[in-house]
Amino acid sequence: MNKIRIIGLVILIISAITQVTVENEMIDFISAIGMGLGMGLLVAGKLKD
Repeated sequence: MNKIRIIGLVILIISAITQVTVENEMIDFISAIGMGLGMGLLVAGKLKD
């Protein structure tokens, strides 16, 4: 795994834990954006060639 995919995995895990533990709608919204970003980085893998 390259650095970008590892960062995506870390963002995804942190966002998932935050969404489960915190009961605030704004935090849920931000963590959902983080989950989307993490999944995008996991799939894409590279930002540039």
